[in-house]
Amino acid sequence: MFILPMNSIIGGANIGTAVTTPGNAAETGVAGDFKNILQDTINNVEETEAVTKVDAYNLSIGNMDDMHTMMINTAKADVALQTMVQLRNKVLESYQAVMNTGL
Repeated sequence: MFILPMNSIIGGANIGTAVTTPGNAAETGVAGDFKNILQDTINNVEETEAVTKVDAYNLSIGNMDDMHTMMINTAKADVALQTMVQLRNKVLESYQAVMNTGL
């Protein structure tokens, strides 16, 4: 489980180097990098949500003694979800701007 640092997403020229995978050499340019960033963000949200669900279950059955770990994992999941929602909003805004310029 990890949360992408914001500087790797917003860094401009560093976008391609921050999240590019070596097995993806066929895809070059901005579209491939954007796809990787979006997929990594979605995977991050899924992973953090799964950890939060496991923590909640363990707490409910009494297998968890440290409440602070659950609270930290819940905060990570919340930040990951908020990041994904903001990314989605920016994608929709960009799409609408492109569609409006074509008219």
